[in-house]
Amino acid sequence: MSPPVIPPWPGRSPWPQHPERILVVKPCCLGDVLMATPALRALHLAFPQASIDVAVTAWAAPVLDGNPRLRRLVRYPDRATPQAALRLGLRLRRERYQLGIGLDRSPVVNLLLWLAGIPVRAGIDSQRRGLLLTHRARPRPGQHETELSLEVLGQLGIEPQGLHPEYEISLEAQESVRHTLAGLGIQSGARALVVIHPGGAVNPGTTMLSKRWPPERYAELIDRLVVDHGVAVVLVGGSSDREAVEAVKQAARSSVYDLCEQLALPELAALCAEAQLFVGNDSGASHLAAAVGTPTVTIFGPTSPLQYRPLGPRSRVCAPEASWRLPTGVDLRRGQLEDPALDIRQVTVDEVYGACAHVLGQAATRC
Repeated sequence: MSPPVIPPWPGRSPWPQHPERILVVKPCCLGDVLMATPALRALHLAFPQASIDVAVTAWAAPVLDGNPRLRRLVRYPDRATPQAALRLGLRLRRERYQLGIGLDRSPVVNLLLWLAGIPVRAGIDSQRRGLLLTHRARPRPGQHETELSLEVLGQLGIEPQGLHPEYEISLEAQESVRHTLAGLGIQSGARALVVIHPGGAVNPGTTMLSKRWPPERYAELIDRLVVDHGVAVVLVGGSSDREAVEAVKQAARSSVYDLCEQLALPELAALCAEAQLFVGNDSGASHLAAAVGTPTVTIFGPTSPLQYRPLGPRSRVCAPEASWRLPTGVDLRRGQLEDPALDIRQVTVDEVYGACAHVLGQAATRC
């Protein structure tokens, strides 16, 4: 089968107004994929009869497992080389997708859509890498990733349906977590439950430990929350977070519950849904908590909250003051993630405690 003809820009290929088969490509990582779920929602509501598949890495796939808006997940290669894209693209040609959506800046994503023979290909034209696309959205400085994904759909005339992320919690995960909490002696409603994730920032091929707030500050925060609000604190994380969790436990004077390395992602989501507050760094866990509707306080630095903060009415952010302005020392338009001038240690315990106390005060008022 010969490659499809690429229509010139700005001319656009005619496309069916009611496509039956749609492919979305969003490879990684957990938080990034969750930030793309508002686009999946808008796409599903625009074409409720269409079958929507998402190409995603095995690492990030769990945040889409059970998503009722999708037909299936397609395994995206862990190493996204042009050769891997060629193999996957030729395999996907058999699916005869009518519409392809690329929600990643990588030119390999745009190449995959073209190799798959998809006639209409909408995606991100970052640093003029969108030559293989028929419909292009160009990132703006400081633009949130969710808004950028929705702007890609906007090139097709699809309207946003809210900015909040989504995650579907299974009944099995709910029951498992409630059993775990009962085993720890944490009774629902007896006292506020606070979930704290002091780690994060470790993804395949990328480690950014500068995104972690110091463990001694988490410990001080915990002590103040326990004394002032009588909360039960549960520490969570994966194997890469064990060192951070242990450092917090050693520095804290208050007792905490340690569930690090004991929860799969569905159970972590269910635990967050049971909590009155989630506190964590700029990581996938913070986005997961926001996606299940938990009030979140996310600590940022040196990444930009303008681009990467969890969205939703119950999400609060603590970050260096300068991070809310477009940085002058780092050109985020070129895809750089960090501004070294925005050290996370600029965020004080008083600032984070104030945000947490506000959330817990609101929860007490609702009770």
